[in-house]
Amino acid sequence: MLRNSKLTASQAAKERGVQVRDFWKYIPAAFKKDASGRIRAVADRYVRRMEVPGPDGPILIKIKGSKARNEVARFRNDVFDFLGGNRKALDKWKGVTIQGHELLTDPGIIRVLGEQDNLPENFGSERVIPYSGGGA
Repeated sequence: MLRNSKLTASQAAKERGVQVRDFWKYIPAAFKKDASGRIRAVADRYVRRMEVPGPDGPILIKIKGSKARNEVARFRNDVFDFLGGNRKALDKWKGVTIQGHELLTDPGIIRVLGEQDNLPENFGSERVIPYSGGGA
């Protein structure tokens, strides 16, 4: 609904196989009613915990916003591209931080973590935490 302002709440719910009331039950801060009573999506206000590789194995970080989540997902894809043989896949991530967390890009450590099967089990997946108004 954020990407397509003409999409109604009932159309969006139907596309996802849920009911409109599920929006209010599971992600209430993601929607509001406008003056005409139409349900509108609002900017993402949820904090999510996501796993990323750390030097000694997976670490859990808090991420707020879809842009940062997409970055983590792109990083995840590039880590697996690197492990699949693309030597340059991690180059663009050197020195990159996502909301204060520097991404692990050391090829040696990533390779060892992959060989030990010690990459995050839920790498790039997320768990929603309701936004409480403070910092992440």
